[in-house]
Amino acid sequence: MTTQIDTRKVLAMKRFAYPVAAALVAALATSGCRAKAGGPGAGAAQPKITVGASDVATAVRTTLRSGVPVSGSLEPKVDMTVGAPMAEQIVETYVEEGQRVEQGQPLVRFKDEVVTATANSARADVTTQRMQVTMAVAESSRAEALLREGAIAPRDRDNAVLALDAARGRLALSESQLANAEDRLTTSTLRAPAAGVVSKRYLQAGDRVDMGKPVMDIVDTRILQLTASVPVEFVGSLAVGRAVTLRAAQLDSMPITGRISRINPTADEATRQVRIYVDIPNGAGRLMGGIFVSGRVLLREAEGIAVPRGGVRYEGDARTPVVYVVAGGMVHRRAVGVGVVDEEQGLTQITSGVKAGDLVVIGPVEGLSDGVPAEVLGRTGTSAAAPQR
Repeated sequence: MTTQIDTRKVLAMKRFAYPVAAALVAALATSGCRAKAGGPGAGAAQPKITVGASDVATAVRTTLRSGVPVSGSLEPKVDMTVGAPMAEQIVETYVEEGQRVEQGQPLVRFKDEVVTATANSARADVTTQRMQVTMAVAESSRAEALLREGAIAPRDRDNAVLALDAARGRLALSESQLANAEDRLTTSTLRAPAAGVVSKRYLQAGDRVDMGKPVMDIVDTRILQLTASVPVEFVGSLAVGRAVTLRAAQLDSMPITGRISRINPTADEATRQVRIYVDIPNGAGRLMGGIFVSGRVLLREAEGIAVPRGGVRYEGDARTPVVYVVAGGMVHRRAVGVGVVDEEQGLTQITSGVKAGDLVVIGPVEGLSDGVPAEVLGRTGTSAAAPQR
């Protein structure tokens, strides 16, 4: 059986197939070009980084302070050793160690029989010499009157005047000896030269002591003093009266405040440091001599936004300060202005670029860059306090 082919139908099918094939080829070519242009993985989303709770902190508003670090031991500003004013035996003591004394209060009494007798003798001699002067004055006046009447020669009047001068000289000597004896009698009772606390007593009643040997130590802890050294380059920023903040580890780091009372005018040639002296009021007696303290001379104080020091990074050749803030599920790089660096609190003041409540990355997070998606683990919200340091 012979098959008949309709020529018109074949031509119609050809006219339909050619445009479809051309369109398919064009589509495949376009897809290949896009694949080549994008490369493998073209159009894939950036990977999300995870940040631990300890690697972020919230920017807060606080007070920051900076200054020159100082340290040393506190010592009483008044610390004296009272020596014996005479070589004699102690017959009585009036105070014990740890007892507070006021200026002029009796401490001990020395044996005073000898100095008492000397003082009594000196008083008697002064009385005698005063009588001699009185008699010499009368004799001199009588001689002057007789000379005017011509009853005696001028030589006799001159002798009377010389006798008066000699009597006055002997009186002056006696009075000096009496003053010396009374002074020795007064010092036979040793008195406190300043107010304070008896920290040590070297002798007891019955002991004999040589002149100048120590009898007691007296300290006054109402004002303690710190002697510290600072680098010479900071001297221009220091001044008498400037505040100093300190802490003592032995006293649970309670705050201690003092002020510079003196600055040494010369630097140590070996260390190139200058010694300063800080007075610390201690009227309540909560401090004691010998404890170690550390702190700083306060140079700057500011109120503002602060982040932990690790949150500020210095990037590029210009060492531009920047911080990385996590907000809206993404990391944002922000250039910031930096102010006071508080070494004690471990905080840096941010003067621009960050506001209170911003969540700042402070740890060494891998893959940290601007615009990266981020998730903070172990935190709810962005208002948590800064991590413990």
